[in-house]
Amino acid sequence: MELSPLQREVLNRLLDKHEKRKDHGDTAGSIRRAMLRVDARQFPDYFHVSDSSYRRMLNQEMELLERRGWIALEWERFDRGHTLRRLILVEDAIPGIYAALGRRPKRETYTRLKMLLNQWRQKAPPELRAFYQEMSSRLDNMEPLPLLLRADQPEMIEDLLRGLHAFFEPREREVTKRSLSVQLYGDSKRWGELEKPILQIVRRYCLAGEDDTTGDALMAERGIVDNPTYIQIAGPLVFATPRGRVNLSCFYPDLGLAAEMVYQIEVVSCTASAVVTVENKTSYYHYLRQGPADHLTVYIGGYHNRACGELLRKIHAYLRASSSGVPFYHWGDMDLGGFRIWRDLCEKTGIPFEPLYMDERDYLSHLHLGQPFPEDYGMKMAALLDDPSYARFHGLIRLMLDKGIRVEQEAITTLESVSHRLR
Repeated sequence: MELSPLQREVLNRLLDKHEKRKDHGDTAGSIRRAMLRVDARQFPDYFHVSDSSYRRMLNQEMELLERRGWIALEWERFDRGHTLRRLILVEDAIPGIYAALGRRPKRETYTRLKMLLNQWRQKAPPELRAFYQEMSSRLDNMEPLPLLLRADQPEMIEDLLRGLHAFFEPREREVTKRSLSVQLYGDSKRWGELEKPILQIVRRYCLAGEDDTTGDALMAERGIVDNPTYIQIAGPLVFATPRGRVNLSCFYPDLGLAAEMVYQIEVVSCTASAVVTVENKTSYYHYLRQGPADHLTVYIGGYHNRACGELLRKIHAYLRASSSGVPFYHWGDMDLGGFRIWRDLCEKTGIPFEPLYMDERDYLSHLHLGQPFPEDYGMKMAALLDDPSYARFHGLIRLMLDKGIRVEQEAITTLESVSHRLR
């Protein structure tokens, strides 16, 4: 017989129950039958006070399944044939039900998926080791997979794994998302469809601790961008390129260096008395107007990308080799994001950046221009007090928790020389 939509729905729900049992696939384990209670939560229309059509239809269609030997019906006491109590799956009929529904058994689906994951696992980057280990364990133990991994859609999973591996591929130059999508899938839009689950896996399995880096920043760090990016920089710097030398001082107020170019340049001269990175663009141009003229200033736009980190490392290596002792500073917001961006910058470039305009004195003098933060935000910031990598900010954080106010760097309107801030 051809199954009705309602019969297919009920049978699929019963199979779902069957597959979620802890003893599923264990022939030696206890046999606990899968069943559905016919109650107001599972079947709300069954108990409609003025329309009994759904009740009659469900009763009739379930009786047909019972006569076929696929389910057993349990009726309410003294109300047999009128009010169903439970729908019980007949274990011996399960193979035929799978076939009738055109559905693969969970164990077969998991076995096929395990083979697919093992193929990709052999060529996986180290960053994905934890992801593959957990997925393998879940498949072996017949446990549910994360919602973004549909076991019944192996083609989608393979596309997802292909994108994950591409995310971690080393690259010396930026690639646009559309170009990468064509390279991987022959479809310029496929990457965009998979980007969210790719980033979910990256955040869950590949990032240590809580991370508030935006998706675009995570992509940019791996050299994957919407469009080619430029690094804005100003100050006394001379660098060589395959096509000639460039004196940065000839450009004002600044110059945008193409990320692709950064990997090919060589620093020839840097007479700056300090190197300063600035988190936000408004403050960057404010610093160019009011800060010391002999500072080399770089706009990083929040979390820096890979090309920006490469440029900063080249400048730092040149200055260190020249034994100039030029200090590096970072100026950002006095808030949770600003502190995390500073640490990210220090850790990923290997450069000991000193915080600039990010201390208790600056905070108190601009407190009237700050913004209150909610209690849950304060709890996240308080957690930084247990992290020694934020020790430079512990005094400021305690003060901020006391005042309940955060201060963005745009509130800093008067800039002073940083020479007195050397520590």
